[in-house]
Amino acid sequence: MDALARFAELIRLEELAMSTLKAALLLLPFLVIIMIIEGRTGADLARYKTKNFFNDVIYSLFYRGAFYHILIFAFVANAFESELGFLKFDALASAPMWIAMLVFWVAGDFLLYWVHRLQHSVPFLWAFHSVHHSQEQLTTLTQYRRHPLDRLLLDVAIFAVFVWVLGLPTRTWVPLYVVLTSLQALHHAELNWRFGPLYRVLVSPIFHSVHHSSDPNDLNKNLGQMLSVWDYIFGTAASHAERPKRYGVTGFEMPESLPKQLVVPFQLLVRRPAEAPPSNPGDRLKGRTPS
Repeated sequence: MDALARFAELIRLEELAMSTLKAALLLLPFLVIIMIIEGRTGADLARYKTKNFFNDVIYSLFYRGAFYHILIFAFVANAFESELGFLKFDALASAPMWIAMLVFWVAGDFLLYWVHRLQHSVPFLWAFHSVHHSQEQLTTLTQYRRHPLDRLLLDVAIFAVFVWVLGLPTRTWVPLYVVLTSLQALHHAELNWRFGPLYRVLVSPIFHSVHHSSDPNDLNKNLGQMLSVWDYIFGTAASHAERPKRYGVTGFEMPESLPKQLVVPFQLLVRRPAEAPPSNPGDRLKGRTPS
């Protein structure tokens, strides 16, 4: 019992439980608002009763609560901070708030666009990123369906560049977080929004839905996270008038089981033949779903 108590104290179970509860309370308004808008625009809300959605809820609570940050990200950040301290320039520390936010918005999204391209072209990264694309019934919470190693890559990239290198002022964190979370909540929602003439500038629900299409021709398209302009500049844009009819990765079925979704990427890597990766990462998965 003493050992169990020490372990519980070490990982702060009470704090994790309270943080998860707070995360649920914060997610609920986003979810309800999106569902109301979807319902009024004719979207099928039956997918909110599926196991797919339930699993996305678990992912959401894991990442929005403190489990991920305490058990994974904080450990990694602390481990590397002393090694990467020489990179800390704090270039934005004294910059006006609007300039710091603009730099983060543009430079940060540019960085994430290229990280996303790597996730779709490097076999090791795609194995873990495939968990995100396994969802065949998109909801606003699908944004959180990510393997921990896939999420860690994104967080380390952002944290290393903008906290260690540029020193993004803490006063910008809350407004940026609110805006980014709100936009990401829309990206995976079942909404036929294109944002009109801003379609080529901002990622809209239709723009991002194409990226999740089961059509292999769209899998490597529309990679931008917040700004769609990068896709048009670097030739990865696909413009469709409507949302895809089906989502997921053709020829590959990820088990709708949280434990298996954590394990399958490692199995894919072990079973992957040592040839050069094809242009469509989905081709690497066809017929090789672990049982």
